[in-house]
Amino acid sequence: MRDKVKYILGFDIGGTKIAVCLADMRGKILDSARIKSTGSEPEEVLDKLTVTGKELFKRQGLDISLLRAVGIGAPGPMDIKDGTISPANMPGWYKVPVKTHLENSFGVETFFENDANAAALGEWLFGSGRGVKNMIYLTMSTGIGAGIIGEGHLLRGALGITGECGHVVIDVNGPPCKCGLQGCYEAFCGGRAIADRIRREIREGKIETKILEFAGGDFEKIDMVILEQAVRANDEYAVTLWDEMCQRNAQAMGGFLNIFNPEKLVLGTIAWASGNLFMEPLMKYICDYTWPEILEACDICVCGLGREIGEYSGISVALYSLYENGEWELPWDKQEEKN
Repeated sequence: MRDKVKYILGFDIGGTKIAVCLADMRGKILDSARIKSTGSEPEEVLDKLTVTGKELFKRQGLDISLLRAVGIGAPGPMDIKDGTISPANMPGWYKVPVKTHLENSFGVETFFENDANAAALGEWLFGSGRGVKNMIYLTMSTGIGAGIIGEGHLLRGALGITGECGHVVIDVNGPPCKCGLQGCYEAFCGGRAIADRIRREIREGKIETKILEFAGGDFEKIDMVILEQAVRANDEYAVTLWDEMCQRNAQAMGGFLNIFNPEKLVLGTIAWASGNLFMEPLMKYICDYTWPEILEACDICVCGLGREIGEYSGISVALYSLYENGEWELPWDKQEEKN
Protein backbone atom coordinates (compact mmCIF):
# COMPACT_ATOMS: atom_id res chain seq x y z
CA MET A 1 0.00 0.00 0.00
CA ARG A 2 2.81 2.37 0.93
CA ASP A 3 4.47 1.95 -2.47
CA LYS A 4 1.40 3.40 -4.21
CA VAL A 5 1.88 6.70 -2.40
CA LYS A 6 3.87 9.51 -3.98
CA TYR A 7 6.46 11.57 -2.12
CA ILE A 8 8.06 15.01 -2.13
CA LEU A 9 11.65 16.18 -1.71
CA GLY A 10 12.26 19.64 -0.26
CA PHE A 11 15.50 21.64 -0.31
CA ASP A 12 15.98 24.74 1.84
CA ILE A 13 19.20 26.47 0.79
CA GLY A 14 20.94 28.68 3.35
CA GLY A 15 24.22 30.53 3.59
CA THR A 16 25.92 27.84 5.67
CA LYS A 17 23.73 24.74 5.38
CA ILE A 18 21.01 23.16 3.28
CA ALA A 19 18.10 21.18 4.69
CA VAL A 20 17.00 18.21 2.59
CA CYS A 21 13.66 16.65 3.52
CA LEU A 22 11.52 13.76 2.38
CA ALA A 23 7.78 14.06 2.98
CA ASP A 24 4.58 12.33 1.96
CA MET A 25 1.79 14.09 0.11
CA ARG A 26 0.21 15.20 3.40
CA GLY A 27 3.34 17.16 4.21
CA LYS A 28 4.43 14.75 6.94
CA ILE A 29 8.23 14.77 7.06
CA LEU A 30 9.57 11.21 7.02
CA ASP A 31 13.30 11.89 7.01
CA SER A 32 15.73 14.79 6.72
CA ALA A 33 19.41 15.63 6.49
CA ARG A 34 21.60 18.71 6.42
CA ILE A 35 24.66 19.38 4.31
CA LYS A 36 27.13 22.26 4.28
CA SER A 37 26.70 24.87 1.59
CA THR A 38 30.15 26.35 2.22
CA GLY A 39 33.66 25.03 1.66
CA SER A 40 32.91 23.42 -1.71
CA GLU A 41 32.30 24.56 -5.25
CA PRO A 42 28.61 25.05 -6.14
CA GLU A 43 28.73 22.08 -8.55
CA GLU A 44 29.92 19.80 -5.75
CA VAL A 45 27.14 21.02 -3.47
CA LEU A 46 24.52 20.42 -6.16
CA ASP A 47 25.78 16.85 -6.59
CA LYS A 48 25.55 16.34 -2.81
CA LEU A 49 21.91 17.49 -2.94
CA THR A 50 21.10 14.79 -5.46
CA VAL A 51 22.96 12.09 -3.53
CA THR A 52 21.36 13.12 -0.23
CA GLY A 53 17.85 13.16 -1.69
CA LYS A 54 18.27 9.65 -3.06
CA GLU A 55 19.79 8.51 0.22
CA LEU A 56 16.67 9.62 2.12
CA PHE A 57 14.55 7.40 -0.12
CA LYS A 58 16.86 4.45 0.53
CA ARG A 59 16.77 4.99 4.28
CA GLN A 60 12.99 4.84 4.20
CA GLY A 61 12.96 1.73 1.98
CA LEU A 62 11.32 3.63 -0.87
CA ASP A 63 12.02 3.53 -4.58
CA ILE A 64 13.02 6.87 -6.09
CA SER A 65 10.41 6.31 -8.82
CA LEU A 66 7.81 7.24 -6.19
CA LEU A 67 9.06 10.84 -6.14
CA ARG A 68 6.32 13.18 -7.41
CA ALA A 69 7.98 16.61 -7.20
CA VAL A 70 10.87 18.65 -5.81
CA GLY A 71 10.50 22.01 -4.04
CA ILE A 72 13.30 24.51 -3.46
CA GLY A 73 13.52 27.54 -1.21
CA ALA A 74 16.62 29.64 -1.87
CA PRO A 75 18.08 33.05 -0.98
CA GLY A 76 18.26 35.89 -3.49
CA PRO A 77 19.20 37.47 -5.71
CA MET A 78 17.62 34.85 -7.91
CA ASP A 79 16.17 34.46 -11.37
CA ILE A 80 12.88 32.61 -11.01
CA LYS A 81 12.48 32.13 -14.76
CA ASP A 82 15.94 30.62 -15.27
CA GLY A 83 16.01 28.83 -11.93
CA THR A 84 19.37 30.26 -10.91
CA ILE A 85 20.59 31.84 -7.67
CA SER A 86 23.37 34.34 -6.95
CA PRO A 87 23.20 34.78 -3.14
CA ALA A 88 25.17 37.71 -1.80
CA ASN A 89 26.13 35.75 1.33
CA MET A 90 27.39 32.67 -0.58
CA PRO A 91 30.73 33.57 -2.26
CA GLY A 92 31.25 31.83 -5.58
CA TRP A 93 27.56 31.24 -6.14
CA TYR A 94 26.66 33.21 -9.26
CA LYS A 95 23.80 32.13 -11.51
CA VAL A 96 23.99 28.61 -10.09
CA PRO A 97 21.35 26.49 -11.91
CA VAL A 98 19.82 24.86 -8.85
CA LYS A 99 16.39 24.20 -10.37
CA THR A 100 17.66 22.73 -13.65
CA HIS A 101 20.21 20.53 -11.87
CA LEU A 102 17.65 18.96 -9.52
CA GLU A 103 15.04 18.68 -12.26
CA ASN A 104 17.49 16.76 -14.45
CA SER A 105 18.78 14.65 -11.56
CA PHE A 106 15.39 13.44 -10.38
CA GLY A 107 13.38 13.65 -13.60
CA VAL A 108 10.32 15.21 -11.96
CA GLU A 109 8.71 18.64 -11.81
CA THR A 110 10.81 20.99 -9.74
CA PHE A 111 9.43 24.18 -8.21
CA PHE A 112 11.43 27.18 -7.04
CA GLU A 113 10.74 30.14 -4.71
CA ASN A 114 12.79 32.63 -2.74
CA ASP A 115 13.36 31.69 0.88
CA ALA A 116 10.84 34.20 2.30
CA ASN A 117 8.06 32.91 0.05
CA ALA A 118 9.01 29.32 0.86
CA ALA A 119 8.88 30.00 4.61
CA ALA A 120 5.57 31.84 4.21
CA LEU A 121 4.10 28.82 2.44
CA GLY A 122 5.34 26.59 5.25
CA GLU A 123 3.66 28.77 7.88
CA TRP A 124 0.48 29.05 5.79
CA LEU A 125 0.12 25.32 5.12
CA PHE A 126 1.43 23.88 8.39
CA GLY A 127 2.14 26.66 10.91
CA SER A 128 0.60 29.75 12.48
CA GLY A 129 -1.12 30.90 9.28
CA ARG A 130 -2.91 27.64 8.60
CA GLY A 131 -6.31 28.13 7.02
CA VAL A 132 -6.40 31.92 6.56
CA LYS A 133 -6.82 33.59 3.18
CA ASN A 134 -4.70 36.70 3.80
CA MET A 135 -1.38 36.48 5.60
CA ILE A 136 2.01 38.18 5.75
CA TYR A 137 5.03 36.24 6.95
CA LEU A 138 8.06 38.35 7.88
CA THR A 139 11.54 36.88 7.97
CA MET A 140 13.33 38.74 10.75
CA SER A 141 16.89 37.54 10.96
CA THR A 142 20.10 38.84 9.35
CA GLY A 143 17.86 40.68 6.89
CA ILE A 144 14.13 41.27 6.56
CA GLY A 145 11.85 39.97 3.84
CA ALA A 146 8.28 38.80 3.45
CA GLY A 147 6.06 36.22 1.85
CA ILE A 148 2.49 37.39 1.25
CA ILE A 149 -0.65 35.28 0.84
CA GLY A 150 -3.55 37.21 -0.74
CA GLU A 151 -7.01 35.66 -1.09
CA GLY A 152 -5.53 32.19 -0.74
CA HIS A 153 -2.66 32.57 -3.21
CA LEU A 154 1.02 33.45 -2.97
CA LEU A 155 1.66 36.93 -4.38
CA ARG A 156 4.67 36.99 -6.72
CA GLY A 157 4.35 40.24 -8.69
CA ALA A 158 5.49 41.21 -12.19
CA LEU A 159 9.12 40.19 -11.59
CA GLY A 160 8.47 37.45 -9.07
CA ILE A 161 9.96 39.50 -6.23
CA THR A 162 6.89 40.65 -4.29
CA GLY A 163 7.65 40.84 -0.57
CA GLU A 164 10.80 42.98 -0.43
CA CYS A 165 9.33 44.61 2.67
CA GLY A 166 12.76 45.05 4.24
CA HIS A 167 13.51 47.63 1.57
CA VAL A 168 10.53 49.86 2.13
CA VAL A 169 11.98 53.25 3.07
CA ILE A 170 10.66 54.34 6.47
CA ASP A 171 12.95 57.34 6.95
CA VAL A 172 14.73 59.05 4.05
CA ASN A 173 17.20 60.52 6.55
CA GLY A 174 17.96 57.09 7.96
CA PRO A 175 21.10 54.97 7.56
CA PRO A 176 22.21 53.74 4.13
CA CYS A 177 21.06 50.24 3.21
CA LYS A 178 23.18 47.66 1.40
CA CYS A 179 20.51 47.59 -1.33
CA GLY A 180 21.46 51.16 -2.31
CA LEU A 181 18.49 52.99 -0.81
CA GLN A 182 18.50 55.19 2.28
CA GLY A 183 16.55 54.51 5.46
CA CYS A 184 15.14 51.07 4.61
CA TYR A 185 13.27 49.09 7.25
CA GLU A 186 16.08 46.50 7.13
CA ALA A 187 18.71 49.22 7.67
CA PHE A 188 17.02 50.00 10.98
CA CYS A 189 15.91 46.54 12.15
CA GLY A 190 17.82 43.82 10.30
CA GLY A 191 20.08 41.75 12.54
CA ARG A 192 23.23 42.58 10.60
CA ALA A 193 22.43 46.30 10.52
CA ILE A 194 21.79 46.42 14.26
CA ALA A 195 25.00 44.53 15.07
CA ASP A 196 26.97 46.92 12.83
CA ARG A 197 25.35 49.89 14.57
CA ILE A 198 26.22 48.57 18.03
CA ARG A 199 29.87 48.05 17.08
CA ARG A 200 30.10 51.53 15.59
CA GLU A 201 28.40 53.30 18.51
CA ILE A 202 30.42 51.47 21.17
CA ARG A 203 33.68 52.26 19.41
CA GLU A 204 32.95 55.86 18.47
CA GLY A 205 31.01 56.83 21.57
CA LYS A 206 33.04 54.73 24.00
CA ILE A 207 29.75 53.51 25.44
CA GLU A 208 29.84 51.40 28.58
CA THR A 209 27.53 48.45 28.02
CA LYS A 210 27.24 44.80 28.99
CA ILE A 211 26.92 43.93 25.32
CA LEU A 212 30.69 43.87 24.87
CA GLU A 213 31.08 41.96 28.12
CA PHE A 214 28.59 39.29 26.98
CA ALA A 215 30.48 39.09 23.67
CA GLY A 216 33.66 38.28 25.60
CA GLY A 217 35.23 41.53 24.48
CA ASP A 218 35.07 40.42 20.83
CA PHE A 219 33.27 43.00 18.68
CA GLU A 220 32.73 40.43 15.92
CA LYS A 221 30.62 38.24 18.24
CA ILE A 222 28.06 40.98 18.81
CA ASP A 223 24.70 39.92 17.38
CA MET A 224 20.99 39.93 18.21
CA VAL A 225 21.41 37.12 20.75
CA ILE A 226 23.98 39.17 22.67
CA LEU A 227 21.77 42.26 22.46
CA GLU A 228 18.82 40.32 23.88
CA GLN A 229 20.98 39.06 26.77
CA ALA A 230 21.99 42.63 27.59
CA VAL A 231 18.37 43.80 27.45
CA ARG A 232 17.32 41.07 29.88
CA ALA A 233 20.20 42.19 32.13
CA ASN A 234 18.66 45.70 32.08
CA ASP A 235 21.66 47.29 30.40
CA GLU A 236 20.70 50.94 29.75
CA TYR A 237 22.16 51.22 26.26
CA ALA A 238 20.72 47.86 25.17
CA VAL A 239 17.27 48.63 26.57
CA THR A 240 17.14 51.98 24.76
CA LEU A 241 18.26 50.45 21.46
CA TRP A 242 15.80 47.54 21.79
CA ASP A 243 12.92 49.91 22.43
CA GLU A 244 13.84 51.99 19.39
CA MET A 245 14.07 48.82 17.28
CA CYS A 246 10.61 47.70 18.43
CA GLN A 247 9.15 51.09 17.55
CA ARG A 248 10.70 51.02 14.07
CA ASN A 249 9.33 47.51 13.58
CA ALA A 250 5.89 48.74 14.60
CA GLN A 251 6.16 51.62 12.14
CA ALA A 252 6.95 49.32 9.22
CA MET A 253 4.48 46.61 10.17
CA GLY A 254 1.70 49.13 10.69
CA GLY A 255 2.18 50.25 7.10
CA PHE A 256 2.03 46.66 5.86
CA LEU A 257 -1.21 46.09 7.76
CA ASN A 258 -2.80 49.19 6.23
CA ILE A 259 -1.79 48.09 2.72
CA PHE A 260 -2.69 44.38 2.85
CA ASN A 261 -5.29 44.12 5.65
CA PRO A 262 -4.23 40.54 6.54
CA GLU A 263 -5.90 38.17 8.98
CA LYS A 264 -2.48 37.08 10.22
CA LEU A 265 0.89 38.75 10.52
CA VAL A 266 3.33 35.94 11.32
CA LEU A 267 6.74 37.01 12.62
CA GLY A 268 9.95 35.05 12.18
CA THR A 269 13.23 34.50 14.00
CA ILE A 270 13.73 37.54 16.24
CA ALA A 271 10.12 37.57 17.45
CA TRP A 272 10.02 33.80 17.87
CA ALA A 273 13.32 33.69 19.77
CA SER A 274 12.70 36.63 22.13
CA GLY A 275 8.96 36.20 22.73
CA ASN A 276 7.26 38.81 24.91
CA LEU A 277 10.43 40.86 25.18
CA PHE A 278 9.76 41.79 21.55
CA MET A 279 6.01 41.29 21.23
CA GLU A 280 4.89 43.47 24.16
CA PRO A 281 6.57 46.72 23.04
CA LEU A 282 5.67 45.98 19.43
CA MET A 283 1.97 45.71 20.29
CA LYS A 284 2.20 48.89 22.38
CA TYR A 285 3.67 50.91 19.50
CA ILE A 286 1.86 49.47 16.51
CA CYS A 287 -1.38 51.21 17.49
CA ASP A 288 0.28 54.47 16.40
CA TYR A 289 0.87 53.24 12.85
CA THR A 290 -2.27 51.46 11.69
CA TRP A 291 -6.02 51.93 11.81
CA PRO A 292 -7.68 50.33 14.84
CA GLU A 293 -10.18 48.28 12.81
CA ILE A 294 -7.36 46.84 10.67
CA LEU A 295 -5.33 45.99 13.77
CA GLU A 296 -8.35 44.40 15.44
CA ALA A 297 -8.93 42.17 12.40
CA CYS A 298 -5.33 40.92 12.40
CA ASP A 299 -3.75 38.32 14.67
CA ILE A 300 -0.07 39.26 15.10
CA CYS A 301 1.82 36.18 16.22
CA VAL A 302 5.15 34.39 16.09
CA CYS A 303 5.83 31.61 13.61
CA GLY A 304 4.49 28.21 14.57
CA LEU A 305 7.13 26.02 12.95
CA GLY A 306 10.04 27.53 14.87
CA ARG A 307 13.33 25.79 14.12
CA GLU A 308 11.54 23.37 11.78
CA ILE A 309 10.64 26.06 9.26
CA GLY A 310 13.64 25.13 7.10
CA GLU A 311 12.45 21.54 6.95
CA TYR A 312 8.99 22.59 5.78
CA SER A 313 9.99 25.35 3.35
CA GLY A 314 11.02 23.28 0.33
CA ILE A 315 8.27 20.73 0.94
CA SER A 316 5.67 23.50 1.01
CA VAL A 317 6.93 25.02 -2.26
CA ALA A 318 6.32 21.71 -4.03
CA LEU A 319 2.93 21.02 -2.45
CA TYR A 320 1.65 24.55 -3.05
CA SER A 321 2.75 24.40 -6.69
CA LEU A 322 0.87 21.12 -7.11
CA TYR A 323 -2.14 22.82 -5.52
CA GLU A 324 -1.90 25.61 -8.10
CA ASN A 325 -1.85 22.93 -10.80
CA GLY A 326 -5.00 21.33 -9.40
CA GLU A 327 -3.19 18.20 -8.18
CA TRP A 328 -3.27 18.77 -4.41
CA GLU A 329 -5.83 19.93 -1.87
CA LEU A 330 -5.14 22.37 0.93
CA PRO A 331 -5.02 20.58 4.31
CA TRP A 332 -7.97 22.50 5.73
CA ASP A 333 -10.08 21.83 2.63
CA LYS A 334 -9.59 18.11 3.18
CA GLN A 335 -10.65 18.49 6.81
CA GLU A 336 -13.81 20.35 5.80
CA GLU A 337 -14.72 17.53 3.42
CA LYS A 338 -14.42 15.00 6.28
CA ASN A 339 -16.67 17.12 8.47
